[in-house]
Amino acid sequence: MTSAEILAHLQAARPVAPDRLRSRVDAIAATEPPPRRARVRLPIGGRPVPRRRTLWVALPAAAVLAVATAGTIGLLEGGGSGSGDLFATGGRDAAPADALEPGQDAAAAAPATGATGAVEAAPAPTPGRAQRVSATLTVRVPDVDALSGATQEALDVTRSLGGYVVSVSYATADDGSASLVLRVPTEAVQDAITRLSSLGTIVAQQVQIDDLQEQIDALARRVTALRTRIARLSAQLASSDLTAEQRATLTARRAAARDELAAVTAERRARTSEAKLATVQLALVTEQGAVVPPTPSRIDRALGAAGRILAWEASVLLYALVLLGPLALVAGAVWGSHRALRRHERDRLLDAS
Repeated sequence: MTSAEILAHLQAARPVAPDRLRSRVDAIAATEPPPRRARVRLPIGGRPVPRRRTLWVALPAAAVLAVATAGTIGLLEGGGSGSGDLFATGGRDAAPADALEPGQDAAAAAPATGATGAVEAAPAPTPGRAQRVSATLTVRVPDVDALSGATQEALDVTRSLGGYVVSVSYATADDGSASLVLRVPTEAVQDAITRLSSLGTIVAQQVQIDDLQEQIDALARRVTALRTRIARLSAQLASSDLTAEQRATLTARRAAARDELAAVTAERRARTSEAKLATVQLALVTEQGAVVPPTPSRIDRALGAAGRILAWEASVLLYALVLLGPLALVAGAVWGSHRALRRHERDRLLDAS
């Protein structure tokens, strides 16, 4: 007999439980304690803990783990050496005494400088790789009149190299000063540093290079994978043998893939644009106002790296929510419909008996 025939036979028979069995079931139900909420056991100690309480413990633990990971990576990046290290020099600084060879004086050990005190051995970007380059220069000029000319010449140098001026701040009082933020093509950043350093006597120089090529390559691979996924989903949706539920699931997956593709494409475009132009911050000061800006310490660099890691973790979480949110809604709707159908079938069988 098939399942349908057995079910029809049972419904037609309508078996009735004896009164003794019904009394026994009522007695057991009256004495049985109420069901407890589902609990899970911790891996240490074996003490049962409600699932809701476990969730309240797991969420702060995950947040603490994310912050600790960002701090650890920040400390490693802040104190290590590599393409992201800072190259900072002062025009009047000499080599440490304990670094001198026997018979070598401080003047001989000092870095080679030009007539204006500009350090010649500035690091250069690696040709053929996308890199973020930023430089900070402090240049001293004799007086306020020279400050005005140097400011105008810095603007001309930037435009002649194909760059542009982001901001200019110029002030004259007892001590004159000018602060400029310039963007120049990355391949011309060394020429820009050399020409800007010749505006006066360089007091401090700092260059930082961060490699972006690996990030851009990873984003390009992700774009290719997403385009392949969208094409495959579109081909599946073109089939006429899909149920309404399957078509809704595939449509939600394709929409999520398209949203992620737009976000990844925008991020890759931003990284590529960031690598094309270098940022140069130029500070021009007169003789009285010449001060050397403090070089970022290891702690400052570590905090900056930790902030970037936390921002990256937040963006990954946001992408995950954007990608998995529609899928979770569809899965929840399917699960709820399936459960409702099972409950309806069970109630129907109970009513029929």
